[in-house]
Amino acid sequence: MDSTCDLIIDSLKEEPIGETDHFIWLITDIGIVALFKREENFETYSSNVEIEANKIALDITKEEKEYLKIKERQLFLFYS
Repeated sequence: MDSTCDLIIDSLKEEPIGETDHFIWLITDIGIVALFKREENFETYSSNVEIEANKIALDITKEEKEYLKIKERQLFLFYS
């Protein structure tokens, strides 16, 4: 998981592909990252992620979704 974490941390330095109410969206070498903007209830983020992806023209419905916490940053990683 360390190499995965390193790839994700590196991608956080890149320009986001979009921003929504609860997320900053980034492309990584392993998938799409939805970085949580604030410390809120996990269920709030989980229930909003697909809706907000659609707002920036991302279809993540067929992707695997994994919750990660890396260096105090919470995010969802979407990958095939």
